[in-house]
Amino acid sequence: MNKNIRYIVLLFGLWFILFPARSYAQVNYQHFLWAGQLELSKSNFTQAIYDFNTALGSKPNGFEAYFLRGIAKYSLGDFKGAAGDFTRTVQIHPLYTRAYQYRGICYDRLNEFHRALKDFARALELDPFNPEIYVARGNTEMHMNNYKAAIADYTKAIQLDPKQSNAYLNRGIAYHLMKKDHLAMLDVNKAIKLDYFNVDAWIKRGMIHNDMDSLQSALKDFNHAATLKPDYPYIYFQRAITYLKMGDTTKVLQNYNKVLKLDPNNALTYYNKALLESMQGHFQKALNDYNKVIEINPRNVYAYYNRGVVELQMHKPREAAADYTKALKIFPGFVGAYINRSYAREQLGDKKGALADHDSATRIIAKARGGGKVSRELYKHYGDSSYFNKIMTFEADFLNGEMRKGRVQFRRINIEPKPDFYLIYAFDLPSSVYDQYHEGIYFDKNISVFNDDNKLGIKLLFTTKHWPVQEKIALQKEKFIDKNNKLLGEPANAFLIKGLIESMLNHYAKAIADYDSCIRKDSAIAYAYFNRAATQSDWDDAVYAEKLYKGKIGISISNFHSNHTRLSIPPPDYKKSLADYDKALQLDPKMAFAYYNRGNLKLKLKKYQRAIDDYSMAIKLQPKMAEAYYNRALILLYLKENKLACKDLSIAGELGVSDAYNVIKRYCSE
Repeated sequence: MNKNIRYIVLLFGLWFILFPARSYAQVNYQHFLWAGQLELSKSNFTQAIYDFNTALGSKPNGFEAYFLRGIAKYSLGDFKGAAGDFTRTVQIHPLYTRAYQYRGICYDRLNEFHRALKDFARALELDPFNPEIYVARGNTEMHMNNYKAAIADYTKAIQLDPKQSNAYLNRGIAYHLMKKDHLAMLDVNKAIKLDYFNVDAWIKRGMIHNDMDSLQSALKDFNHAATLKPDYPYIYFQRAITYLKMGDTTKVLQNYNKVLKLDPNNALTYYNKALLESMQGHFQKALNDYNKVIEINPRNVYAYYNRGVVELQMHKPREAAADYTKALKIFPGFVGAYINRSYAREQLGDKKGALADHDSATRIIAKARGGGKVSRELYKHYGDSSYFNKIMTFEADFLNGEMRKGRVQFRRINIEPKPDFYLIYAFDLPSSVYDQYHEGIYFDKNISVFNDDNKLGIKLLFTTKHWPVQEKIALQKEKFIDKNNKLLGEPANAFLIKGLIESMLNHYAKAIADYDSCIRKDSAIAYAYFNRAATQSDWDDAVYAEKLYKGKIGISISNFHSNHTRLSIPPPDYKKSLADYDKALQLDPKMAFAYYNRGNLKLKLKKYQRAIDDYSMAIKLQPKMAEAYYNRALILLYLKENKLACKDLSIAGELGVSDAYNVIKRYCSE
């Protein structure tokens, strides 16, 4: 052995003796903590969470990693998950002031104001001279409409730090809400003087000017804000409100279009734009924009209601009636929807349905007014949609007034369950391609042993992603396995692996034939039943989709959108796949992936509670199965169990399902 190499080997061995595992874990912790902080500084929040998870794997009681992971989750809109991390931080380090402060801010965003105030009080016990805590507590008191208390806290912050521009700005807003506009303008002007480039200060002053009907002053503030930050959609949204007051609808629409160019998922802007278009008689444009609102937020009751109003004006009573029905499913006591559906049904000749809706509306009105007869004028008043034709000016679709580019929670996704797991043959991939697929791969004990022990260098893994494979290379590999099947120990193994490859190529019949052969050779191989079930359900879905497509051919244009074809072709019952998953679990009761896939089938069959049971079992067996948390959350959302759903979504996001943050923004950040 080369002397220098031998010296390095000896030194390396000595290093391990002198540097025990605990110290190595500490180095590993610090490395990933710093890496996470770097990603946090670059706003790569999902990667930061991954790094902090890795750090916590080395040091489970690392309060810094919990705290910083909480910051990353907060930045993604996961306020519940962030609060959980801040709680873990103070459990480990009860004197860590910032954790109480930021947990209080999370509770504020979750509308749990009293919990927020309790945390701010604790933070001030530990650090009574911190102006930022007073500002945060003042914000919560503002949200509770306790303006006097908020002003007292902002004033205390200013006493501690006379250059605290946010304290002046927020105190100015509090004064404005108390109708003390002279004091409000003094404070907001001071905030701008202290921080001239604070875009929010210019916008807030513009909004106050707008409320005071100083419209030209408001426009000047919004225009100046646009020069400071031209890609900030909230500026144009508020400028549109001012132009609306001025009666310049052309400029209103121009500004709404600017918002949507910068923020294509802003449902509030589509909603306002649709209202304006419908008022102008541009019904098709309004309809298109209401469609966008519902696409982004399928539970927006006012969008269904107003779309129904537009459809009635377009002489589409059938579509209008359907929209009022959807509105009533979301809000069963919606009197206006009953009244307008009654009109729509009357136009359709459904006198019985129209009368039933009229009676339902009358009963609700009478009950709300403490009984008595409902006059025609009163009935008509409740059917007047003018209340819902008001342009909305609240900030619901803006994160602190800003839609920030690149943040994963703003990415447009179709909210749908994650697909089935497959056991696949992990063909070698270039590193640039592998990076796209390495996350979300799983192993169990038996597969790990097989990967380590087989002499052909075969690597198997579980994944929900379609691992890239070229058919030519895959078929060459099958021939290689045929020639060397003795090295796999049992002939059944060769059939199993050939089946995996055929499944990856979507050769359903060939794959199932290989799994059948595997089972005939050895009926105790649970993986053969598992993959046969997944392949069969995919095949069933493909056949069903093809039948639906063929069923549409030859249908007249007038009937093209009818549900007749869909209703006449029954969907798959998945009996074969369910039986195979049951058999796989009989052979291997700890196969989490079989529970997950069976849960997916039960979800398709609308057996929601049974699907939840299977996802829960998968999580119990494989606690880091992000896909199971995500799919269970979607069912819980459907069942209106939002609190439980949001907890699952937070865990799914933490474990790597970035789509979870988009769903959190939509359903958990109110």
